[in-house]
Amino acid sequence: MSGLDLDMPAALATAREMGAAGWAAAELLLAMRMGLAAGSAARRSDPPGP
Repeated sequence: MSGLDLDMPAALATAREMGAAGWAAAELLLAMRMGLAAGSAARRSDPPGP
């Protein structure tokens, strides 16, 4: 998952500065990270085009 990591402490601090509650920001950032990983895995598993 190289290149897809998030700086979670910085992302949480930014979300808090923007007014998001800590738990909500953590849940959304985790969901975003999981989505990035799933998208990356899907691209790697697709067979090459014709």
